[in-house]
Amino acid sequence: MVHGIEKFKEYFRDHTHQYVFIGGTACDILMEESGGEFRATKDLDIVLIIEVLDSSFGDTFWEL
Repeated sequence: MVHGIEKFKEYFRDHTHQYVFIGGTACDILMEESGGEFRATKDLDIVLIIEVLDSSFGDTFWEL
């Protein structure tokens, strides 16, 4: 599992429609769900969905 992913998901739990994991992070999640193994990366690859971002996401981000 990617280090810190659970903390990130918990911290941004009210904003799940405003971002998506990609790359090694997404592969790690999918492989874990299917029972497979994947060499976890050391970073979180995230794309922000600009069309639905709001000020509360920014506030949460800056609190981090």
